[in-house]
Amino acid sequence: MKRLFFLSLIFVVLLFSSVIPVSAESEFELYLSDFYQKQEKASKILKEIETDLKDGSRDRVCARQREAASYGIEATESLIKAFKTNGSESQMENLQAGLDKWRELRDYC
Repeated sequence: MKRLFFLSLIFVVLLFSSVIPVSAESEFELYLSDFYQKQEKASKILKEIETDLKDGSRDRVCARQREAASYGIEATESLIKAFKTNGSESQMENLQAGLDKWRELRDYC
C-alpha cells in the first residue's frame, strides 16, 4: 500500500514536471519559476528515496519524505497562485487534490 501511494505521488510530480522554467518577469512567471524549482527538488528527493528503498535501505526515509512533501506543497501552492494570477480556475480541483496528496505524504510517516 505504501509503495502504491508513493508511486502515485511520483506520478503526480512527474505530471507537473512538464512545466518549462521561464525567465521570471511577471508575477505569473515568478510563481511558475518557483513551482518548477521546488517540484524539481521534491522529485529528486523522492527518486533518491525510491532507489534507496529498492536497495533495501530505509535510512532517514521519513525525514526525507517530509522534506520532499514540504517542497511539493510549496510548489503546488505556487502553481495555484500562478493559475489564479493568470485568471485560470479550470484546474483548481486537480491542483487542490495534488496539494492534499502532498499533505498526506508529509503526514504519513
